[in-house]
Parts: sequence; C-alpha cells; structure tokens
Amino acid sequence: MSGLQLFYIRLKQDYRSQWKIVRSIFDWTIIIYLAVPALVFLAIFYRSWWQQAPEWLATFPTISFAMLCYILAWQGNCRTYMEEADQLYLLQHKVKIVNMRTMAMVYSVSLTFLKWIALFILFLPITRHFPEWNAGNFTSVFLYFLSLNIALLSCKQVFNQYRFWKKWSFATVTFICLSILTFIVVHQLTVTFFLVLSIIFLGFSVRQLTSYQRQFKTFYKDVDDEKKRKVLLTSFVFSINPEIHMHKQKPKKRSVLLWRNSKRIFKKRTAANGVTELFIKAFFRDSSLIYNYLQMLSLTTVLIVLTPIWMKWLFFIGFYFFFNEWLKLTFQDLIKQNPYLLIDREKKQYLLQAQIKSQRIIGAPGIVYMLIITSLATWLSSIF
Repeated sequence: MSGLQLFYIRLKQDYRSQWKIVRSIFDWTIIIYLAVPALVFLAIFYRSWWQQAPEWLATFPTISFAMLCYILAWQGNCRTYMEEADQLYLLQHKVKIVNMRTMAMVYSVSLTFLKWIALFILFLPITRHFPEWNAGNFTSVFLYFLSLNIALLSCKQVFNQYRFWKKWSFATVTFICLSILTFIVVHQLTVTFFLVLSIIFLGFSVRQLTSYQRQFKTFYKDVDDEKKRKVLLTSFVFSINPEIHMHKQKPKKRSVLLWRNSKRIFKKRTAANGVTELFIKAFFRDSSLIYNYLQMLSLTTVLIVLTPIWMKWLFFIGFYFFFNEWLKLTFQDLIKQNPYLLIDREKKQYLLQAQIKSQRIIGAPGIVYMLIITSLATWLSSIF
C-alpha cells in the first residue's frame, strides 16, 4: 500500500464518520427543508447585490471588510491524518508516511484555496459598486489573503509544538504584527505590494510545510491534534445538549501556573464557596478554556472597533448574552465531571449560588473590558 492509498483510505474514513454524525442529527427531510430555502434565499440576495448594493454596505468601511478577511485567514488547520499505531509502521515505512503527510498537506491547502475561491465569488459584486475596488485591486487583495491563510497554516504547526503560554504569546505577537501589516497594505491598495507579499508568504509556506511533513519529532502532538479534530463535531453536538456529557481526555499532568499548592481562595467555608473555588481553579488550569476566553474577547474587540456605531452596541449586547451562556455551560460541564455534585444537581440551592458567583467572578472582567472598548470605540467614531 502506497502513501497515496493510505491517505485516501483515512480521508474516506474521516468523511464517513463525520457524515454519520450529521445524519444522526438531521434526517433527509430536515436537510432538504433547510438547504433548499437557504440556497434560494442566497441566490435572490446575490442577484440583487449585483443590481444594487445594500444600504448598510455604503457605510461599511473598507478596512472592516479587510479585517473580516483577515480573521477568516486565521481559520483552518493543516491535517496530517496520523494515528497512534503509526509509530510501529514508521520503523519500516517512513517514506510512505511522509507521502501520506504530504498528501494531507496538499489536501488542506486545496480546501483553503476552495474557501477563498468561494469568498471571491461571493464578494465579487463589490467591484460593481465601489470604484476603489476594481478588478485588479480586488483580485490582488484575495491573493494576498489566500497566501496569508496558507502561511498561517504553517505557522500553526510551529506554534502547536510549544506549551500553552509560549504558544499563546507567539500567536498573539503574530496576530498583532500581521494585522498592522494588513492595515497598511489595504490602506495603500497597491497591486504590486500585494503581489510581492503574496509571493513571500507562499515561499515561506512551501518551505515550512514541506519540511514539517518530513520530521517526526512532533509525532505524538500530531496524533493528539488529529484526535481532537476527529471528535470536533461530536464534541460540539454534546456541548449543546445538556443531557449528554463526554469525558475529556486528560493530558499528562504538568506543573500549573496558578494555585500550584491548591491554597484556599475564600476564608469563609461554605458549600457555595467550595464549589466556586473548585470552578475557578479548574478554569484557570485548563488552557483550552483560557484560550476560548481570550479568543472571544479578541474577536469581539476587532468587530466592535471596525464596525459602525449602531453595530458596536449590538455586538456588545450579543457578546454579553453569549458570554454568560458559555460560562453557564462551562460550569455545568464541571458539575457533570464530579459524581458527588452530579447527584440531584438541580435541587441543590448552593450549586445555583456557586454558578452565579462563578459567572460573576470569571465573567465580570471580560464584560467590563468589552464595555470600556465599546464606549471608547463609540466616542472615537463620533469624533472622527
């Protein structure tokens, strides 16, 4: 069996497993009743957009459109389709594994290419209504974001080798630097500048992606990432169903940054304070929760800064309700992991008190931060 055949088999298995999950949620009737009206509505909207631009688009800043594409450029991952049993197969067939990883990389880049082709066709009517977005500028902008997206795929593979804090630091610095670069080049709208940066990004991507597929020092990290991506859809379905709980796979225990010696937080020892303390420590010791927390804050900040005044407060209100609901689900997920708290959890008043207190302690800094950002963005927009 060649590396290409091995990749094809695993790709087919992955699609079959994901399709079974979708079919377990939606039957053919629901899919048809949802898909057909959505496609009809999209076709009508797209046709009307060619004829006349929506009124809200006239006040939509050009840089906001660019930042939206910039956020989309950060989406996606480069798959490897590695499995734990490959550590035995690697001993004798390294060439086949490298070929499989290379085909997985080509497949991931192809999906990214198709994503930007679809976005290019979707936003193409802009060239008819805005003089500054002629065909040349529009095409060069999308080539820039396509090459940036592919370069970020390679950067994510490098970031995944590090632990949480180092990974988050590198990702934050990269996000800020590239956002400044994107702001500058979009403000200039120079086709030559876009093409030069696109070539640089593509050259870096080809070198980094090809070299990464030939090394195996990140084998266990690649296997863990593949496990997470395979159950991503399943985890999402379980997370929105309050009656189902899926136990998380515990990674190897490492030293933690906060509460390493597990000291008490509250002096007054009550049942509500005990559960609240349990949630706070569990929250700050889980890197994925901290990452999601910071990701929600950063994405909402970008949306609030770049949108018109009336949309800023809509985003803030939506963030407030979504953020509180996420904290509520996170708290309930923690309760489900503890068999002692799980018994009659809906009948115990101290659990409700602990939930409210936990949401207030963890959520208040984020909500106050977003309120300050929204107020400052509204004030600056009214001045300038």
